Amino acid sequence: MEQHPVPQHIASYEFRLIGDMTLKQFGQLAGGAILGLIVYALPLPGIFKWPLIILFGFAGFAFAFLPINERPLSDWLVSFFKAVFLPTEFVWQKKPRKPEIFETLPYKPLTTGTAKFTPDRQTLNQYLATLPYQESKNPFDQKEENFLNEIVNLFQLLHPHSFSPQPFAPAPPKEPETKPIYQPPRRITPPPIQPVRPKFQPSFQEPAWPKQAYRPVDLPQKPVRVRKPLVAAKTNQQLPIPSTPTRPNIIVGMVLDKEGKIIEGAILEIRNQQGIPVRALRTSRLGQFMIATPLPNGLYEIETEKEGYQFDIIKIEVKGEIIQPIEIRAK
Repeated sequence: MEQHPVPQHIASYEFRLIGDMTLKQFGQLAGGAILGLIVYALPLPGIFKWPLIILFGFAGFAFAFLPINERPLSDWLVSFFKAVFLPTEFVWQKKPRKPEIFETLPYKPLTTGTAKFTPDRQTLNQYLATLPYQESKNPFDQKEENFLNEIVNLFQLLHPHSFSPQPFAPAPPKEPETKPIYQPPRRITPPPIQPVRPKFQPSFQEPAWPKQAYRPVDLPQKPVRVRKPLVAAKTNQQLPIPSTPTRPNIIVGMVLDKEGKIIEGAILEIRNQQGIPVRALRTSRLGQFMIATPLPNGLYEIETEKEGYQFDIIKIEVKGEIIQPIEIRAK
């Protein structure tokens, strides 16, 4: 079996100049040697001169004969500078696309030309003209044509009735016109009007209603709500509150009974100085409560309700400061 050479990328092929070295490798090696000679010729101390000579010589050798991952060091150096100095972030902006209906298309004039017939083509046309022409009809078209012919024949059998015009009667003679005679209107004197005397004079008599004794009705009086005395709020920093407030005017606290046990489901109502409720809360399973939004500065009342317990109305003043946890204990 005949062996074929492995295909190679001929665009990157480099000619061998000296042995196995290409022109590029020879230039890199010679460049390192020239830089080493320049450093050797400079009046530098030996402690600086010889390390630089060794560095330039090794760099020329590495660039020529030490590739990394099948790529020469020159490619790695160029890629490094591109990655450092070229931008790595690109911003894409969508450009509005013009609708096709508003685009002006170039006008292409239509070119008319005459068909050129070859002698063979003309001979074929003459032969086809001598053949008898027979039109091939589809069976469906033939049935449709027969049906239309029958309809046309039916219309031809019907004859329209002819109407003879009747003679017109002579017009009656015209009567002579009569002109009205104008007479002045007669004046009629009306008789004197005599006043009409009513036979019966209307009289109004109040109906006799039976007299009844009226009793005053006692209206039910609304129960007067006894206002409880106000007690100053008691703060306790030792309450097991999961998170103390970090913003001012945030009220947080716990509701406990006489023995210090947690009261769950107690309803708290916070009212302002006018007695208008501004917040309504309910204690959690741990007896804790907390408002989400801060209150405006001013005086507030906290009334607590729970079946089987009695609480004092708590008075608290909000001054734009962080409020410590409040302890509400049943009586």
